[in-house]
Amino acid sequence: MHGRTEVGLALGGGAARGLAHIGVLRELQEAGVVVTHVAGCSFGSIVGAAYVCGTLDLLEERVRNLSRAHLVRYADTVFAGGVLRGDALLDELRCLTRGIHFEELSVSFAVLATDLETGAPVVIRRGPIAEAVRASISIPGLFAPAVVDGRALVDGGLVELVPVNVLRELRPPRVVAVDVSSPYDVWTRAVNRARWSVNGVRAHWRRLGAAGADRLLVRLPAARTRQDRSRDRGWGLVRTVLTAFDITEARLQRHTDEIPADVVICPDVRRFHGHQFDRAAEIIAAGRAAARKALPWLTGPAPASGSVSSPGKAFAS
Repeated sequence: MHGRTEVGLALGGGAARGLAHIGVLRELQEAGVVVTHVAGCSFGSIVGAAYVCGTLDLLEERVRNLSRAHLVRYADTVFAGGVLRGDALLDELRCLTRGIHFEELSVSFAVLATDLETGAPVVIRRGPIAEAVRASISIPGLFAPAVVDGRALVDGGLVELVPVNVLRELRPPRVVAVDVSSPYDVWTRAVNRARWSVNGVRAHWRRLGAAGADRLLVRLPAARTRQDRSRDRGWGLVRTVLTAFDITEARLQRHTDEIPADVVICPDVRRFHGHQFDRAAEIIAAGRAAARKALPWLTGPAPASGSVSSPGKAFAS
C-alpha cells in the first residue's frame, strides 16, 4: 500500500450481526487504512463508539466471552415503552465509552437515532457518547425509549439501516458503508409478520369506519408508575411498537436497494440471527473477510469532492 488511505465508515444495525463491524475495523487497521470519520446506528453505534473511544479491544474481548448468563444482567424489566428499562445497559455503555463526550474525540463521530414522536432522524454529535448510543440501540418494544433533550428517541435503524447520509454530513474523504442487515434473520421476519398483521387489522378497521377504535389502540398505555410516566412521557409499550411500525412503513415506501456510498462492504452474515452473540468469533471473521476483499478499492484514488457512487462497489465474504 502506498501513502496514507483515509476513509469514513457508516456502520449499520443488525444486532449480533453487527459484530462483523469489529472484523471490518480490525482488517482495515492491519492494512493501514485510517478511519477518520464514523457514523453509527443501532449496534453499529456501539462498535463505532468503542472504536473512537479506544476500547475496541475491550468490546471484542467481552463479546467473544459473552454468555447467556451475561445477557441476563441487562434484563431490568419495566414494561413501559419497552420490556427493558435499559439502565443496566447504559451503565455498561458508560464503561465502554469511558465517560467520553463527543467534543473530546479526535475522530469525527455521529450517532443516528429516531424521534418517536415525529419519525424524523436525529443526529447526535454533542454530549455523553453513552447516552447517544443508548438512544440509537433502543429497539422499540424491547428497550424503553431514551429521553434526550425532551425527545423520546429510539433505534436509528428505523429511518436509515446504514447511516450513509449521516456520514456524508461529516465530509469524509471516502464514504464506505458496512451493511450487516439480513432479510433471513428470524427477528426481522417476526417483526415483518407483526407489521403486516397490524396493517391488515388497521385496513379492516378503516373499512368498518372504526377510526375511534384505532386511535384508542395507538394510545393504549402499559401499566406504569408515576416515575416511569415522567421518564417515557406516556409512551406505553403498545403505542411505542405501533408508532415504530408506522415509521418503518414510511421508510420502506421511499426505500431503494442502492446504498449511496463509494464502497459498500456486505459481510456474509445471512446464516446468523440477531440474538446469536455466542457466535461472535464467526461473525467477526465474516467482517474481516469482506473488508479484505474491499481493500483494493479502498486504497485507490479518492473520488472527486462531492461525487457520489450510487451504488458503490459491494463486497461480501
